[in-house]
Amino acid sequence: MKKNEKSANEETLIRLIAENELKNNKPVLNDMADFDNLKLIHELQVHQIELEMQNEELIMVHDQAYKAIKKYTDLYDFAPSGYLTLSKEGEILDLNFSAADMLGLNRNQLKNTRFALHITHDSLSIFNRLLYMSFRLYEKESCELLLLHKTDTIEKTLYVHVDAHISKDHDKCLISMTDISERKKLETELNKTIKFLQENKLSMP
Repeated sequence: MKKNEKSANEETLIRLIAENELKNNKPVLNDMADFDNLKLIHELQVHQIELEMQNEELIMVHDQAYKAIKKYTDLYDFAPSGYLTLSKEGEILDLNFSAADMLGLNRNQLKNTRFALHITHDSLSIFNRLLYMSFRLYEKESCELLLLHKTDTIEKTLYVHVDAHISKDHDKCLISMTDISERKKLETELNKTIKFLQENKLSMP
C-alpha cells in the first residue's frame, strides 16, 4: 500500500470513528434550526472529535519516541567501548562515559577540546592520518593509539584500538575505542622472552 493511500485510509477511519462517537453522544438540537446550520454544527463536532483523537495519537507517538531515544542514549552512554564524535578539525563534540574514563576526565571537561591533546606525541601523526583519510575516503579506518590518561592522582598511558567512520552527513567522524593495554603488555613480555631465549641460544657453546 502506498504512503498516500495509507494516510487517506487512516483519515477515513478516524472520521468514521468520530461520526460513530457523535451519534452515540448526539446533542439535543433546535428542531427549527436551519439545515445548513445543523450541517455546520455537525461538521464542527466531528472535526473536534477528530482533533482530540489525533492529539491522543500524537501524545502516544511522542511517548514511544521518548522511550526509544532514552533506551539508545543509555546504550551509548554506558557501553563498555569508548565512543566519541569528532568534528573535521578533531574537536570532541560528544562522548560516552567509557571514553571519558579512558581519558581520565569527566565529559564536560572533555567536550569542545581537541582529541589530539589527549594523545601521546608518538601517536599524533597516526591519529592525524586516521582523521584525514576518514574524511577523504569516507571509508572505515582503523589504528592503534597511545592515549594520555590524566587525573589529579594518576598520570599514565593507555593503548587503544580505534575504528573511525564518517557520519551520513559527512560532517562528523564517529570513533570507537577499545582498551588493548593488557594485550600490548603481554605482547611486550612475550617479545622480551623470545629475545632472551634467542640470545641465550646463540651464546651457548
